[in-house]
Amino acid sequence: MMRLTKSVIAAVIGLAVVSGSLAYADSMTDAIKYRKSMMEVTGYNFKLMAAMVKKEMPFDKAQFAKMAETVHYMSTLTADGFPKGSDEMAGPTHAKDDVWSKPEEFKKDMVAFQKSSEALVVAAKTGDMSVIGPKFKDTAGSCKKCHDGFRSKSE
Repeated sequence: MMRLTKSVIAAVIGLAVVSGSLAYADSMTDAIKYRKSMMEVTGYNFKLMAAMVKKEMPFDKAQFAKMAETVHYMSTLTADGFPKGSDEMAGPTHAKDDVWSKPEEFKKDMVAFQKSSEALVVAAKTGDMSVIGPKFKDTAGSCKKCHDGFRSKSE
């Protein structure tokens, strides 16, 4: 009877460990989905703003300001999408291992994105393209810098 009880306890503990590991794996897969979605939202807004900056579509001050605010908001969520363990072992991702092996550098780039996108929001409210253009370029540059250092090239 004692042997059976120990076997049942061991099985329950083993099942709990496996269940916890599966839940952890799911949360890391979800983190990858989250950050990909966040990047999609950012990219969508950036493309439209770029078209306005390049005069490929009419400038709409209210729409541009809303998109700049969206990009800035996404910048504040960036860190949430990169928890430790959400690397390529958790699922398909373009994030380099440097995200987790060089966290201070990664954080520095995230902060630069937040600051530049915040400045873009302020510029967008002016409706003056001579003010907006340089801030848009700065924000795009902060994205590029982070992608160059922490994102592997797409196939």
